[in-house]
Amino acid sequence: MDKRALTPKQVSEYTRIAYYYYKEGLTQGQIGENLKMSRQRINRILYECVEQGIVQITIKNTDRDHLELEGKIKKKYGLKDIRIIDNVGEENIYRDLGIAAGEYLASIIQNGDIIGLSRGRTMAAVAEYMPPVHKKDLFVAQLLGSRNEEQKNTAAAEIVHDMAKKLNAKKCMLFTPLVVSSAELKKSLCKEPQFRESYKLIKSCTISMVSIGAEEAQNNINRLIKNINPDENIAEVKQKVAGEVITYFMDKDGQPVEYPYRDHLIMVELNDYLRIPVRLGVAGLPVKAKAIHAALRGKYINILIVDKKTALILENL
Repeated sequence: MDKRALTPKQVSEYTRIAYYYYKEGLTQGQIGENLKMSRQRINRILYECVEQGIVQITIKNTDRDHLELEGKIKKKYGLKDIRIIDNVGEENIYRDLGIAAGEYLASIIQNGDIIGLSRGRTMAAVAEYMPPVHKKDLFVAQLLGSRNEEQKNTAAAEIVHDMAKKLNAKKCMLFTPLVVSSAELKKSLCKEPQFRESYKLIKSCTISMVSIGAEEAQNNINRLIKNINPDENIAEVKQKVAGEVITYFMDKDGQPVEYPYRDHLIMVELNDYLRIPVRLGVAGLPVKAKAIHAALRGKYINILIVDKKTALILENL
């Protein structure tokens, strides 16, 4: 009987499953759990891998180098999963990461998932290139407040709106600014019934997807604090900052960097964020390698979408 033709996406998926099974030694049950597939489907795919010639004595596919590098980084940082895309030029980095992250997110979404999103150009690209997903009872949640300085389409509220349209999901918005003038005002806003209702859903997120700030993290902390107190001297704090996730700043080892007026910011509390089971980080280019390393060390993310050049640096940090 003639072999059925596989699409490029199927070839990539089948090769990944074969690699996990034959090279990493995972059981079919473990692979199914990681990829949100039934054990029976994994079994059928492994059978077809042999029928299609993907599996012979060794796994035969051009993705092999990526898979081996993925395995090394996954083990090094204790990740749940990782996807490495081919090297890309800086002009296309957001598009290419957005496409890869959208495809990955589409592969893991289940009925009833609540997906929390941060801000930035990478997240905007994910929303733009997100493929159709036919799941029920989905929510998309805003993980931090908004601010006027955001570039077009990169604010968390806009990204949540765009992603909800793509997923045919309900929206959970935080109708608050990111920065307020006092800690007392933040406490007052957080007591409002509408905020409490939204935050209850945010605490129930099953998936988060965030970008990772690097050099811009220092500029970001400077803007946040100067908005509150232009005379505040934060030079010493800025020197410690290696990266940022959802306006949580960290040093090179992934430890939190404390800074003035942090209690003026409205976003998901760190302990609540770290309880989200699937924390997907999307970032690329070598300039961000140390920031990504810090986010991985600090367990801010447990799944990573990254380009190959940056992944090679992470392997040796």
